[in-house]
Amino acid sequence: MLGHRSSSSASGLMMPFSESSPNLDIDLSWPPKTWASSSNLTIHMTEKRPQRTVSLRVFICSLTCFSVVALALGLGLGLGCSSCRRPFTTTTASSTTPPPLDSGSKAYSGVPNDLDFVPIDELINTRELELDTGFVLEDGERIREYTFDIALALAAPDGFAKPMMLVNGQSPGPLIEARVGDTVRVTVNNRVANASTAIHWHGIDQRYTNWMDGVAGVTQCGIPPGGSFTYEFRVEDQRGTFWWHAHLSVQYSDGAYGAIIVRDPEEMVPKADDDKLVFVSDVYHTYGSVLRNSYLNTTSQWVPFESGVEPLADNILLNGQNTYDCSVTSTTYPPSSDQPFTPNCTGGQLYHTKVRQGKSVRLRFINASSLFSYWFSVDNHTLSIVELDGIEIEPIDARGVYLNLGQRVSVILTADQTPGSYYMRASLPKTCFLPYAPYNSSGLEAAGFGAKGILSYTGDDENEDGKDEGDSSADIGTLPEPIGVAGNVSNPYGVEDNGLRGDVWEGCNDMPFDMPVPMRRKPAVNVSEANTHYIEYAFRQAQDVNRIFINKSCSSRTRTKAHKSSSTPGTQWNTHGTCSHTFQIVAWGQGAFGTAETRTTWNLANPLRRDTVTVPPYNHVVIRFATDNPGLWALHCHVAWHVEGGMFVTVAERPADLVELMDKMDPDMKRRSQSFCGVGAG
Repeated sequence: MLGHRSSSSASGLMMPFSESSPNLDIDLSWPPKTWASSSNLTIHMTEKRPQRTVSLRVFICSLTCFSVVALALGLGLGLGCSSCRRPFTTTTASSTTPPPLDSGSKAYSGVPNDLDFVPIDELINTRELELDTGFVLEDGERIREYTFDIALALAAPDGFAKPMMLVNGQSPGPLIEARVGDTVRVTVNNRVANASTAIHWHGIDQRYTNWMDGVAGVTQCGIPPGGSFTYEFRVEDQRGTFWWHAHLSVQYSDGAYGAIIVRDPEEMVPKADDDKLVFVSDVYHTYGSVLRNSYLNTTSQWVPFESGVEPLADNILLNGQNTYDCSVTSTTYPPSSDQPFTPNCTGGQLYHTKVRQGKSVRLRFINASSLFSYWFSVDNHTLSIVELDGIEIEPIDARGVYLNLGQRVSVILTADQTPGSYYMRASLPKTCFLPYAPYNSSGLEAAGFGAKGILSYTGDDENEDGKDEGDSSADIGTLPEPIGVAGNVSNPYGVEDNGLRGDVWEGCNDMPFDMPVPMRRKPAVNVSEANTHYIEYAFRQAQDVNRIFINKSCSSRTRTKAHKSSSTPGTQWNTHGTCSHTFQIVAWGQGAFGTAETRTTWNLANPLRRDTVTVPPYNHVVIRFATDNPGLWALHCHVAWHVEGGMFVTVAERPADLVELMDKMDPDMKRRSQSFCGVGAG
């Protein structure tokens, strides 16, 4: 998760050659139709226990090897050069004239010196976070239209003013709600004067609309300053909790993210009396591009003696808000003389929500952080886990739930305790990152390495519709002191894999992969030996740096679809677009896959499906998915700093079918969208 890297750890994949995938008899008429999946892909991720430990600085040095393999992948599939890649960077361009740009001097890595300040009551859209939108599940499919205006502004989510990238002046950004089968159309206007942007729809299938996936540099070129894109995609056979976020540089670290809720009257989740969103995120008091530039330098502002150390956040937010001790000076990036704004601090406010006594509420957790995972709990309350990454599961009762980056979890909470107020807690698994960081965050330490919110009971005579009318710091100030006691505030999963936990009972893993049982049963996809390919990744010392070796070589001619590996505790994986954005976790175990010493546990009857998975340290995970959705898809670690450092690979899925799909695109749409890449302009 942080700066620990092994000098001899290994990781392996089993991948099919694209030529080996069975023909699916795909109908590529426009608009495309859904076809049945019959092509399968298996991946095995394995890691060996290290002989010794080295610093994270070796990770940056090893990126050259990643680049060589990524280039070999692209050239092998005929997609490596820019002229070949351009046909796949298409996104619908909007003819709508965007709002005027931000103006002002361009200091502090592009932050104007005359930014408007957005107060907290405008920054936080309580009505949307409470899902009090009046959304009606109507019969028939509809087009759901939204407009996103992206601009820089000053805001103080935890009371400390900083530049933020806001969407419609808020963070978390606008809520998207749709019914399964609906078409979502979002026009994005880039009002940032000197930065491109792109919006990714995390977990949405993008069936036959690869160019709408919103990953800058893979499925499109960034929306330039003053430009607009209109994203349009259909939500097919999906329901539950998803999210969107900026997918260029570290822009979502500065607040450009929001929720997507897909409603389905046939969703296999216990009915609750109420429904709420709960974002958990980290916040940096310095603008993201400033941190990024320092992180990618030979040394950073926060660790001047070592390269490649990720910046530690200054605070944790619940639904975009928290309090902060204004006497604390950041040890990550203290206020500097070149910043074109005054770092005012007012202390902030806690997130507060209400539930009705005796009723149940569905809490939809989304981890929108740049670096951290969390253990979420509510004092005195049991949480019934019912959804993971848009997959309904048989309810699991627990005192808390683990959320890694990009993951979503729905739980049902019943307000069956003594009426009063209770703390909601998002706790950092400290032993999963502090031992690997050569410095500490003063802000996080002052906050107790976590965030608190307040859940209050209401009586029958309050707010008859069961929804809160809106919360404020004044409301919280009048509340009685929260009652109850903290339950299990640390992650119990994977304690055996956490070698540095000391006396703390704390793990760094997802819950055991065979614990969640999907409600919509699907057996593991079948895979033949001809449709697999094994790749080993290893961190090994090479002269003064620790390089990533692939099949015992620092370069590779292997033509594969994807690769990704890491051996750090709590390393988290994310894939976009493959197998309807979900894969099956069919096997797992400690050590390298396939060795005499390794014991692998298999689950082929109804394996867990997710689109984001935590690979335990020095373990292997076997995943399978069908290659039935042509496109160029991103496979990457969801730690924002690791993505910027190069832990990112493009999966070319059925490239010949993708070319045929692209040939059927509207020529004007293709030309307009390619103009953002400097192609076909004029």
